[in-house]
Amino acid sequence: MSWQMRVLNAISRSVVKPAVKRASAQATVGEEYATIQKLRGWVANMDAFLTRRDTAPSVAVEPVADHPDYLWVNNEAGVRRTILYLHGGGMVVHVPGLYTQWAQRLAAATDARVLLIDYRLAPEHPYPASNEDCLEAYRWLLEDQGAASERLVIAGDSAGGYLTLTTLLRIQEAGLARPACAIAFSPLADFSLGSDSIFRNESADPLLSNRLLPLVRKLVLGGHAATDPLVSPVYADLRNFPPLQVHVSSNEIIRDDGLRIAQRAQAQGVISEMYHWHKTTHVHPLFKQLPESQWAMEKIVRFIDRYAAPVA
Repeated sequence: MSWQMRVLNAISRSVVKPAVKRASAQATVGEEYATIQKLRGWVANMDAFLTRRDTAPSVAVEPVADHPDYLWVNNEAGVRRTILYLHGGGMVVHVPGLYTQWAQRLAAATDARVLLIDYRLAPEHPYPASNEDCLEAYRWLLEDQGAASERLVIAGDSAGGYLTLTTLLRIQEAGLARPACAIAFSPLADFSLGSDSIFRNESADPLLSNRLLPLVRKLVLGGHAATDPLVSPVYADLRNFPPLQVHVSSNEIIRDDGLRIAQRAQAQGVISEMYHWHKTTHVHPLFKQLPESQWAMEKIVRFIDRYAAPVA
């Protein structure tokens, strides 16, 4: 583990995780929405702090006409590969500055254009709103933008990793051409909270707390069954998935969600790459200051080059 990772873990453990626990404790019955609003304000301040010195690559960022919730990164002539990137945040918050910088790095490293979408969030828009928005963005890429499926990648982290998996299921259900490959960083994959690591890693995880997960589930799903395969991909038929790369950390509470989905995909005949990082923070590839982030990027680039028709 790098010294930078040790520092980030220490800061997360002393600043972020206590805030997450406080938010969870304050979420009394009837006050959940107020709690999420407070959490959103705290996250917005954190986003401004993390991105105050913008040293991201000089990669073009532009809004999409007629789609105010879409953002193109590196949509330049001659770039023939496309990544649909789905942000994390538990489907209740968004960190736009951080994700824009991450998309710039990802685009530069993979020679791809990246579409970021600001999908609808709970509790204002519960399930299946975010899932529907992600599928529609994929359909828009294929049908309106002419993106070739053999050069199209879906990727996401945490809740966005979950949406990556559920979007693949909905693509199959809708009869659309599947993407060339998919990448999920620390995905939530089981809304029934059936992974042992949710409890076993509570004290080890420097960022997330399992106290927040039941609240997120309530706000996102309402009364919808958590074991519905379209809700929790660990119960789904994955046989038609494209090649899948999954990254998890050994000490995060949703580690086993990623492990289970990678193992299930492999058992059902899907090409599945699993990277089990040692004591890194949740979705560590997003944090450019970390050597581990660069190591992860190298694996991402190799995977995309292998399966998403390298640009000629």
